[in-house]
Amino acid sequence: MDADQVAGGETSLLLLRRIQSGDDAAWEPLYRRYRDQLLLSIRCRLGPKLRSRLESEDILHSMFREALSDLHRFEPVSPNALNRYLHTCVLNKIRSKADYYGALKRKGEIPLTDSVADNTPARPGVGYHDRTRYESLERALARLPATMREVLLLRRIEDLSNEEAAEVLGKSPDATSKLYNRALARLAVQLQGSPP
Repeated sequence: MDADQVAGGETSLLLLRRIQSGDDAAWEPLYRRYRDQLLLSIRCRLGPKLRSRLESEDILHSMFREALSDLHRFEPVSPNALNRYLHTCVLNKIRSKADYYGALKRKGEIPLTDSVADNTPARPGVGYHDRTRYESLERALARLPATMREVLLLRRIEDLSNEEAAEVLGKSPDATSKLYNRALARLAVQLQGSPP
């Protein structure tokens, strides 16, 4: 379900308008509304090297802090615009971190095998609100080929249309639709086989 159109409560666009009018109390429900889907998107897109250096929650909090300053000027052009904007912020934050660590590696300042995670105490779990549901979904997504995982994230998590996802993937809308349907079927099989 699109987070912008959650039944039973204010829509994300109404929360956005409250924030833009100076109502700081609207930040918390907006954050809670997007938190799990953005965290899932981050964890599925980080890749093993960045995941060994970064905490998904830290990226999420950093992205939200940066988005806060821009939300006062943000003008949605569609009911789903805020959802897309936040997912774009996530992708930009991940790219920025990848560029940063890639530059350090090229300078020789960070050996590829070193991991910040090796030197820090482990944190308990991922921190999803519905840990069982999201962790099993994350495991099932991780077992899919990269293009299938990406089309599912684009269509179901970022809520892009088939045509928009096709443009991102560089495929025809027909090929994207077929890929999406195959990915859904394979994900269903993976979820049925996942231990709770």
